Amino acid sequence: MLIAGGGPAGLAAASELAHHGIHSVLLEPRREVSHLRPRAKTTSARTMELFRRWGIADEVRRAAPLSHSWSRRVVFCAALDAEPITEFRDVFGLSAAEDGFTAEAGQQVAQPVVEEVLRAHLVRSGLAELRLGERLLGFTERRDGVVCEVLRADGSTYRLATEYLLGCDGGRSTVREEIGAVLHGSSAPRANLNAVIRAPGLRPTAGTALHYWVVEPEVPGAVGPLDRDGLWWVTLADVGESADAARAVELIERLAGRTAAELGIEVLSTDPWTPRMMLADRFATDRVFLVGESAHVNPPFGGHGFNTCVGDAVNIGWKLAAVLQGWAGVDLLASYEIERRGIAELTLASAVRNLEASGPNRAVTGARIQQTKAEEFHSLGLVLGYSYAGSPVIADHAASRADVQTYEPSIVPGGRLPHAWIAPGHALYDDLGLGMTLLVPPGAGGRATAAFAEHAGVIGIPLTLLESPLRASDYVLVRPDQHVAWCDRDLGTAELARYCGVSLPGTSHHGKEHAP
Repeated sequence: MLIAGGGPAGLAAASELAHHGIHSVLLEPRREVSHLRPRAKTTSARTMELFRRWGIADEVRRAAPLSHSWSRRVVFCAALDAEPITEFRDVFGLSAAEDGFTAEAGQQVAQPVVEEVLRAHLVRSGLAELRLGERLLGFTERRDGVVCEVLRADGSTYRLATEYLLGCDGGRSTVREEIGAVLHGSSAPRANLNAVIRAPGLRPTAGTALHYWVVEPEVPGAVGPLDRDGLWWVTLADVGESADAARAVELIERLAGRTAAELGIEVLSTDPWTPRMMLADRFATDRVFLVGESAHVNPPFGGHGFNTCVGDAVNIGWKLAAVLQGWAGVDLLASYEIERRGIAELTLASAVRNLEASGPNRAVTGARIQQTKAEEFHSLGLVLGYSYAGSPVIADHAASRADVQTYEPSIVPGGRLPHAWIAPGHALYDDLGLGMTLLVPPGAGGRATAAFAEHAGVIGIPLTLLESPLRASDYVLVRPDQHVAWCDRDLGTAELARYCGVSLPGTSHHGKEHAP
């Protein structure tokens, strides 16, 4: 397996493949991870659940300079030396575990920190070869695989043959261009400016918070801590491509209401960026798959971009592993775009609404800020409640329209399996198998369960049987990505082969196939 690109999508894809025992080669031009461009800073509760699945959730938390309980506030103010206009509490899913929705709460941590943890994890796994300083030049897709041309750091090239290629190479994707896919959408008219500064004298009047949104100045901005020792990120809106460090200092002084000398500002980096709202017209060919920002690019407002990349990687990763291990059919791979395109569309729409709420007509009163910005900081309905209903490898079920802000756990095909504790520190998710898992209602089982398990063995699909801790009388069939494939009181209605993309002799892909 070859992965082009070693950012969040590529590292997550390699981690998911390693989780299933599949070796990969990952190409990444950057030898080192730069902390001067922190990029994403929000790791969602859903992504932390997936990190727990790979055994690295605790490692990410240990590496994060700010604990998930350090602050859960986002403050809006007229200036950093002014009292808050309003604030949001328990933001970004940081209380999701306490509320009983997940085993893992969200975590505020800069993307480079997470990338370093993932790199180290992959090296330890022994199942991923990180070829740093190398990048994909091009490839030829054939019926039986993909032949790739790779550029080394010294300018030499070599060829590498692989069964499948994952394009995790970002918004300017070589892989996307090679398969003829095109990004469609729009961009903001002017660039914003990100900066990382050291400012030990910056102590906002509002007290400890994760974000401080300054809404009154001519050039509004947002500021937040990267650690507890005076390292800050800053975003300045609509300043244009030509803005430099001097301009950044000038604008930060306005936001802070104090001089650079008083703040002790040292500008460590500046990074102009333009919000883009774009979606590829195709995500895949038979053997090449676009993952993350090669397939969709959205503004970072709400913190979903990084997390959506990880979600893509897990979706295609377990499916490729299942096909390579021989227990799933290629129809399972065709479901990748069907399932993830819908999630990309929902995520993009939410990010665009959040971007518009921060634009020239932004709210400046408490009530209007609460009305227009709540979705950006409270989005568990999107983060945990997204569904793959309608996928050909999910049992037929009418999808309900998800509310972005509010998450309601439910056992429905396509949705994420609700979290449950088995014992202190021991979650239901911890017991799910690497293949399919059947949750059996207490007191049920017997012949029907035994016949279903025997049938799974006959057709070569790995199946884990667990007694269900959920308050439901249904059997629940769970995929390796923790999403429900099917649920019902009658185990005879489960079309196990279909949910794995397998067509059995004498049955059609869409026809019913019953366990004996």
